Amino acid sequence: MGNETLLDLLMKGGFTIFILALSSIFSLKVIIEKLIQFNGIKSKYNEELLTQIAEKLEAKSLKDAITVCKNYKITSLGFKVTSPLANVMKYILEHLHLSKEDLTETAYNKLDQEITKLEGGLGVLATLGAVSPFIGLFGTVVGIIKSFSALSLTDTSNYSHVMSGIAEALIATAAGLFVAVPAVMFYNYFTKRLKLSIPSFDESIHGVIRVLKSTK
Repeated sequence: MGNETLLDLLMKGGFTIFILALSSIFSLKVIIEKLIQFNGIKSKYNEELLTQIAEKLEAKSLKDAITVCKNYKITSLGFKVTSPLANVMKYILEHLHLSKEDLTETAYNKLDQEITKLEGGLGVLATLGAVSPFIGLFGTVVGIIKSFSALSLTDTSNYSHVMSGIAEALIATAAGLFVAVPAVMFYNYFTKRLKLSIPSFDESIHGVIRVLKSTK
């Protein structure tokens, strides 16, 4: 018993372990993707982008300002990430022919699209965080049923089956929590970061449109 490896213990967790293992892999994939993507909304990158745009506009070069938005990439964990704000700014600069009211409205529609992209995958984390403990609980129930079935037999050789059922129950419970806790934690983290970023996006949109339209 003392020489058992982690894999041996997991194998005792029953078929629910395989379901939870797949859930854990899927959750980890989403978390990594979101960590990479959410680096694009850091305030320092937004400020850097707006500074570069302002420099081009001061030089009376609208085309260069649009090029800045097109080419602005952020390196995150070795990947190139497009800034959501860069996409919105590019849209604004390309649609300056619209009235201030129409431009503001459509710019916010564009921002909503970018926010929707950022929210993609968060529902998966919320679902896994909510469902995984119940999958683990199901494995727990199955393990306990096996234990009681073994106890109903008088043959003492069935004690090993009793212990096996108990082990399956406890491991399934632990595995369910192992999947659920990180999923819930990162879901809350990403949701809060997105919520805190929206006022900054609003301010940037209003500021750029106000400056551009006042100079026309």
